[in-house]
Amino acid sequence: MKKGILRFISVLCAVTVILSCLTLSSVNADEPVGKMSAVYAYVLNDYLYTYGALSTREAGETLRADEENGFAPRGVIHSEVINFDANENPYLVIFFADSDYSLVSCHIWKFDEETEEAKKIAALDVNYSMLSEGQVGAFVMGFNNEKRYIIYRVYENDALSYEEYYTAIDGDAFMYVNAPGTLSEIGVADFSGEYIHPNVDVSDYNANIGKFFDELKNTAADSVTYEDIAERLTDEDEEQIEAVLKNAVNFNNFDIADYATMDEYRNALTAEPTGDRFYLISEAYSLGDEIYYIRFSTDRSYYNYALLRRSPDAENGYQILKVRTDCIPLSDRELKQIKRDYDRNTLLYKKAKGSLKLLKESKYSSSGEPKPTKEPVIQIDKPFSSRTRLPVICVGGGVAVALLTILWVYLYSDND
Repeated sequence: MKKGILRFISVLCAVTVILSCLTLSSVNADEPVGKMSAVYAYVLNDYLYTYGALSTREAGETLRADEENGFAPRGVIHSEVINFDANENPYLVIFFADSDYSLVSCHIWKFDEETEEAKKIAALDVNYSMLSEGQVGAFVMGFNNEKRYIIYRVYENDALSYEEYYTAIDGDAFMYVNAPGTLSEIGVADFSGEYIHPNVDVSDYNANIGKFFDELKNTAADSVTYEDIAERLTDEDEEQIEAVLKNAVNFNNFDIADYATMDEYRNALTAEPTGDRFYLISEAYSLGDEIYYIRFSTDRSYYNYALLRRSPDAENGYQILKVRTDCIPLSDRELKQIKRDYDRNTLLYKKAKGSLKLLKESKYSSSGEPKPTKEPVIQIDKPFSSRTRLPVICVGGGVAVALLTILWVYLYSDND
């Protein structure tokens, strides 16, 4: 009997400790989700729009300044989401070269949950024109089991002469007075007044930046919690929506919220087309009140969306509310906010009676046709919400300690 009790207490202790460890490990993920991904994607998009992407023909190639032809390396070198301090929200790090000001820089952004906006917390700007002959600057990412770091080094005649270590703690950037202990390192770029050498692969028009950008967009898109009904639309309803999208694709950036009167709204619908051609509906979500969020692809971009209101007063049965092409998809939080905003918009047509009649099963479940695949996303494991995670950890740890204490008392009394 005593042996059975001992085994039960031991197993219960082990399970409790393991669950507590798993809960703690979920805090260490290095990727953002939902709105954070969308916000970071917009930040990165601004850098790419301003500086472009730094690229080479081959991986490991060096770009050299050419004053005679007016060439200086310029563009985003590398970007990554890094959880410096293992807190709830990781940080966006962007390395880039700015030829206008002779800079190679590392900028660090944080996501503010209260404002749901990004804030720049550090700008490590190095003016390479100030490096003397024989000096080379370098940016490196370092990490160990506890933290991540951004390292700036100066080499003189191939010997290390100076280095700085930076990290972020609770949303603020800090520079270390003393270098931390042993680190694993990944080089980003070394540079001087004459050249820049990316230590990361920037070949093929910097395909890695494009891949990371797409991962941010896909993560934002896949945070949507509404049911995807695209595969359950009847052929008739799908054809009707496609007919509307073939016209909607002509608007690069359209929003009914930008107009004060119905005349302004209707005039805007006659704007010059962009030339994009509709290709395929990828996802469809009902937001309620006959408002539908449709993601679709065109001949130019996979990332496009439209918000439509099903109404008997609209041409082809759907009123166009919002259209974005070649864009960052909406996250779940953004969709819910947009729905609340549209509920107060006086330019919306009256909604259609009833709802779309959906198929009971996906069109692809019995037809043998392959199901459309989604693009890869940045994954993050969040089994508990931000408000409940810490109490769960504390309770789990307390239970584990209590059980271990009971086990110790039991073993002690057994020896007596």
